Amino acid sequence: MRKLIHWFLLLGFMGVFAVHLLSQDRSRKGDSRKYSVAAVVKVQSSMPPTLEARLLGPDKLADGKLPADGWRSTWTAWYKDNPTLTFDLGSDRTIGILRIFFQPWDRGDELGQVKVEVSRDGVNYVHFNTYAGFAAARGKGAWAEMDLRAVKARFFRLTPRFQGWGNLWGEVEFWEIKG
Repeated sequence: MRKLIHWFLLLGFMGVFAVHLLSQDRSRKGDSRKYSVAAVVKVQSSMPPTLEARLLGPDKLADGKLPADGWRSTWTAWYKDNPTLTFDLGSDRTIGILRIFFQPWDRGDELGQVKVEVSRDGVNYVHFNTYAGFAAARGKGAWAEMDLRAVKARFFRLTPRFQGWGNLWGEVEFWEIKG
């Protein structure tokens, strides 16, 4: 009986591990390019996070650590505010995918839209695209994924628009095309 329990625990762990690995796969049908997460050198926000999240500055959005579901975790939050966040990748990178780990609080479609602007010098920005249609279970972290094709830039400026409570973000990833 004990061996059977250990076997089921091992299978469960392997299943979770496999799901995690597959969720990190950036490949797309017909796309043979390779991707890797680009390092973020600096994150700036047009306004500080609100409530208890003031202790969790925007730099937490690029630390590689995902917060747990629920309120009392390491979510960077802007209650009833839409910040503009600027990410400096340190040098020009060819980015194919942008991912934001967010948590809806009031409603599943709380992250209404994200405006993406790009720049090579950090001064002159070009509006790249505005993405919408993000939905997830309330109180649960989820990834919002945006196809940036193969935009080459060093600076990325993101401006979300919330519907409901505000913006609860846990991580932002820039997936660089490597081949």
